[in-house]
Amino acid sequence: MLEARIRWVGALIVLLVSTFFSLLAFRFVSLPFLIAAWVLFLRFGRKRIPLSFIPWAVWLILTFSPIDVLPMPKGGAPRLVPLVMGLPTRETAERARRGEVILGWMCRLGV
Repeated sequence: MLEARIRWVGALIVLLVSTFFSLLAFRFVSLPFLIAAWVLFLRFGRKRIPLSFIPWAVWLILTFSPIDVLPMPKGGAPRLVPLVMGLPTRETAERARRGEVILGWMCRLGV
């Protein structure tokens, strides 16, 4: 009984930390999987913790993937745009202003 409670508390802490991290590095493509992990944890948490681990693992992979979906239309057909991380050069900053690349959240420029 105590072991099950420790696993439940551990899973709760992992989900809380994941939610906080998701607020910092918000990725639209991974958000449904974090919500699904929370729903499964709250619904089946004490009985089936591994069930909520599956969508959480997918959330983790998608959070660190270079692909994301923006809900705001930029005009035109949907397209894949490279994600650039690190300190951008002037050329990369100009490409970002034109919408050819997306700058990662650690290297946003004051535009």
